[in-house]
Order: sequence, then C-alpha cells, then structure tokens
Amino acid sequence: MNILIEKDVEIPMRDGVILRADLYRPQDDQKHPALVFRSPYEKETLDRRWGQLSPIGFAKAGYCVVYQDVRGSGTSDGDVNFFMDQGDDGYDTIEWAAAQPWCDGNVGTFGHSYYAYTQLTAAAKRPPHLKCICPFMQGCKPKYSGGFLPNALHADWLLQQADRYLKRIADPAKREEAQKKLEENTRDMGKQFLYVPEIDMPAMQLYPWFPYMEEYRIKVAGFDDPKIPAVEGRPIDLTQVTTPALMYCGLYDTSSKNGPIENFITLTTENPNPDVRKGTRLVIGPWNHSCIFSNQQGELSFPRAEGDQLQIQAHIIRFLDYWLKGEKTGVEEEAPIRLYVMGKNQWRDEQEWPLARTVYTDFYLHSHGSANTLHGDGVLSRKLPEEEESSDSFIYDPEKPVPGRVPGGCAGAIQDFRPIEEREDVLVYSTPVLETGIEVTGPVKAELAISSSAPDTDFFCRLLDVYPDGRSLNITDGIVRARYNNTFDAHLLTPGEIRTLTVDMGNTSNYFGPGHQIRLEVTSSCFPMYDRNHNTGNRPGTDKDLAIATNTVHHKPLAASRLILPVIPEEGKNTAEE
Repeated sequence: MNILIEKDVEIPMRDGVILRADLYRPQDDQKHPALVFRSPYEKETLDRRWGQLSPIGFAKAGYCVVYQDVRGSGTSDGDVNFFMDQGDDGYDTIEWAAAQPWCDGNVGTFGHSYYAYTQLTAAAKRPPHLKCICPFMQGCKPKYSGGFLPNALHADWLLQQADRYLKRIADPAKREEAQKKLEENTRDMGKQFLYVPEIDMPAMQLYPWFPYMEEYRIKVAGFDDPKIPAVEGRPIDLTQVTTPALMYCGLYDTSSKNGPIENFITLTTENPNPDVRKGTRLVIGPWNHSCIFSNQQGELSFPRAEGDQLQIQAHIIRFLDYWLKGEKTGVEEEAPIRLYVMGKNQWRDEQEWPLARTVYTDFYLHSHGSANTLHGDGVLSRKLPEEEESSDSFIYDPEKPVPGRVPGGCAGAIQDFRPIEEREDVLVYSTPVLETGIEVTGPVKAELAISSSAPDTDFFCRLLDVYPDGRSLNITDGIVRARYNNTFDAHLLTPGEIRTLTVDMGNTSNYFGPGHQIRLEVTSSCFPMYDRNHNTGNRPGTDKDLAIATNTVHHKPLAASRLILPVIPEEGKNTAEE
C-alpha cells in the first residue's frame, strides 16, 4: 500500500489559533478511520521517538494518522502552555479529523507519556467521534500530593522543552541571551538540585524567555493547596470518558509507574459506561518510561518482554480494528489484563487489579537495635513482635542525602543497591533465605511506627530481591512526608512522639524464588528523585534552613512496623514463609 504524506496541514482551533500536523494516509480514494497523535516534541523529530508507534505502520494498516504539534510547539501557532488547552485542542482536532473527506467519521488516539496525557484530557471532554484511545505510561491523578515538590525529572523535562523553545524567539539578540542563560544555569544540574530554597533554583529562573517555567514556581509555591495541586498536568476525571482504552504500563517507569494501573481501576470499576468497563485493556510489563519497550532493564534482561518480539503495534492495530472498523480481531475475547511476572519471567492473563486471590501478608520488622547497613541485624518475619524490641535509629542529614541510584547507575533501572546499603543512614531488613518461592503481585505498602527529633521528616522504603549471589536488586519503592502522611493536611511531629506512617510503594509483580531473600530498605531520602525534607517544619520549597534529624523505627506489639505484600498463593501451597 502506498502512503501519502502531507506536511504542516493547518487545523483551526475554536479560538482561531492554527495548529499544524503531518498527515500519513493510504493513497487511495477510500475513507478510513483517523488516528490522532498530539506531541510537544516537534513532529519533525518524532522519527527518533516512534519505536513501536511509527505512523507508517498504522497508515499501511488502513488509518489516516494525524501527527500534530501541540499549541506553541513545533510549527503550531499560539503560546506554549503544556498543561492548559490540551483538552479543548484535542477535542477540536478529533472533530476536525472526523469531518475530513478522507475520514469515515471514526477517530482513535494513541501514544505514550505526554502524548497519552493529551489523549486523556481530550477523552474526558467527550468528542462525539472519538471511539477508542491508547494512552500508554501516563496517569490522571496528582503525582506530588503529600507535601512533595515537583522532582528532578519534572525540572529536567521543563529544561528540555526550554531548549526547543529557543528557536521560537524571533529576536536574534534575545534568543542568544536566552541560550546563554540556559547553558549557564544547566551546566551542573547536580548542584542545581541541591540549591535552597528550591523555589529559587537558578535553572528554573528563565522567565520571561520561557513563560511556562513560571508553572514550576506556582507548583512549588502552592504544592500543599488542594486548589493548586503540584502535579504534572491537572487531575483528569476518567469517569467522564466514554471510550474504551488500551494501556501499557512499565513496572520500572519512574515517571508514571502506577498511572496506567490507576487508570485501569477507574475505567473498569468506577466509569459508568458499559463499553468502557468491558472493553478497556491493560498490559503490564518490565519496562521503563519509553515507547521502545526494551526487555533490558539495567542488571536484568527479561525473556519474551521485548517490544519487537511482542509485536506491540500489531496488538494496538487489533484493538483499533475492533473499535474503529468493527472487525472481529479476538481482542474482544481477551482477558482485561496481560501481566508479566518477573522472576518467573512469564506472561499470563488476569481479570482484575488487584488480583481477587491476593493474600495481603504482613512481614514485620525486627532487630536488636542495629539494623543499620546490610551488615546489621534487621530481619523481616511473619511474627508480630511479642515484646518491646530495641528500636532502630539513624541520622538523616539533608546536606548528605541518600542518592536514588548507585554510582554509575541509571535512575529507575534495576541496580545492585548494596553500595547504598553500606550507609549508616539506611536500615536494612531481610527475610531468611526462602525455601519456597513467593509471588508478590499488586500494590505494596509499608506501615512504619516512627518517631523523630524533628518536627517533620521523610521516610523512604525500597523493596528488593536479594539473589543467591548477594545482589540486592530493586523492585519498587515509595516515600512519605511525615507531617502530611499522604494528605494535604499538615500535622507536625512532636519530638519523641510515635506515629504510624503509611508508605505507598506502588505496584509490582515479582517472584522471589527459592534461595532468594525479600529485603526492605528504610531511610529518609532518595535524592534527587524526591526533594529533600529540611527537617525544620517550615514550608517546603521556600525554606533556606537545613537541620539534622535523628529518625527512629520502632518494633513493639502495639506499635509494630510492617511490610505488607500482596502474595499470590500457589494452589495447594502456603507461600508466605515464616
């Protein structure tokens, strides 16, 4: 099939602003369904980002693909504002596509990350001709609630957009001045992330050259105001969506690991539309935040999880063919969830999330008061503390935060965390060597009975799989800011007061095999993935002061600390070992 490519097709928005798109469509006289893909990354560079999402393959499958630069980016007109206008602009683009002579009136959308955000915001507006969506690796709920500022990934992302935005500055002198300022302020990002107060980080002071940088300041200044949630994008109400969705989720996606799973739960349990509830599909695999779908994640390679091998584009096309062309492709008969279980390295079908057969199993934290480092005496056990045990304490110095990755490692990738576990400010709790395997699939949480010398501090937890050769490989993690405890309501700590905090560690699916150990790290920082708690109790983001805190984890019958694992029992076996 020959493909016709048209460049910079003009698409008018309701306010008169012209957005431009490249159009890929079959070169024939027939009408075909349309697919809309909206990006802020300049459509001229998308050939380096397509991966499994190439428009040529979709066009050869009988679709007219509209690749559009969002408002204020690439060749589109208007002012850039990454988290505004996307719903209305998406709606207008979808309805424009449906009205074209080459379209049969049926429209779908696809893409990952920001391209997924543009889909979800448009779908919530209910365009009449939108019939299905494929938003990969993106969430709809606030990411930074609970007192945390936009993280290093957010700042890096904004600065990448600043580099693209430079070419839109018409005045050569101003463009040169902005380029110089950008280079000066981003030369040493490690130093930038340590800057206090965070709201005045020099790298983010590029306004007015890059107006959207002001969004960072707004988010920092209003992070604890529920009216101005410090999130990447505004919350999206998925109960308003009337189209089924196909979503892919990466278990090592540091940007939106839980997003597709949360979206799936909302669409299949809370959305009132029967087609949405029945037709939505989710694929969960061992990937990072990329449309390449690589099966190599740092230390480990996962068989049968590589993108080309899975023929992801063919899977998307089967989903689209069913909803946009009315063809029986088999996708309508498939299970709602396709899940990759790490450790077993197997794919299997599931019906819901969390799995109905889940046995939430407590693993209590024990020690003789010296759980510091991997050489300490920290233990994970099914047994509740029968008497008051010695507590574990460590010094958290925000000037020396625990790094979020090992030296030379890549953020989010699977790494051997033993170098981090050598630090005295990291508590380490491990099970005995497992005699039988344990599958952990679903949401992971920790409940910590803590106290601190500071009025506020953080507690960070990481779940790890310890291999027989000693490697301590990360599975999933999470953090809580003590005074908020996952809410917008602040309650400062009283020094010495014991308080129970819940650490949401996200979702995973991992089989801890015989000869392995389950391990939990507890500390107070993961930098720069999360901003440092200054331990002062002052307003985060605007506080210049840093204080040292002595933080304690308790092990008592009435104030026990525990790791809560979603264990999937094997038929006829008790997999939750003592």
